[in-house]
Amino acid sequence: MKFNFHFGKKKITIRNLVIVGITLSTIVSILSNCTGVKEETLWDLVDEVQRVLPYTPIRDVILRDPQKIERRVKRDVDKAIRDYERLTGDDGTVIMLPPRYSELPVDERVCYTRECKSLGGEMRLTAPWYMSQ
Repeated sequence: MKFNFHFGKKKITIRNLVIVGITLSTIVSILSNCTGVKEETLWDLVDEVQRVLPYTPIRDVILRDPQKIERRVKRDVDKAIRDYERLTGDDGTVIMLPPRYSELPVDERVCYTRECKSLGGEMRLTAPWYMSQ
């Protein structure tokens, strides 16, 4: 007696992937021409719907296209930013403070010649939030 146990998702064949890809591309293109909605927006809609559903071959079609993955990442990051702003009340404005300027006198331990002393002491330009020692 022989048992074959298969765990996980079944791998989709290239033939089925091409069929699903061509069919889906045709449907999206026709809907875009009929409704006037951009194809990218329709692909975004298809991607969000397939995320809610259990495994479908549509997921493989979308995950193999770099442009669709890039749009998915952009949507996810934008959603995360909106959620953060909603939860924290932070609107993302940055307060620009001027940098701090500091000048120290000449250090006699290091600089002992007349030429070195004529250059002056240490000068520093730092960010306003930097705390010097």
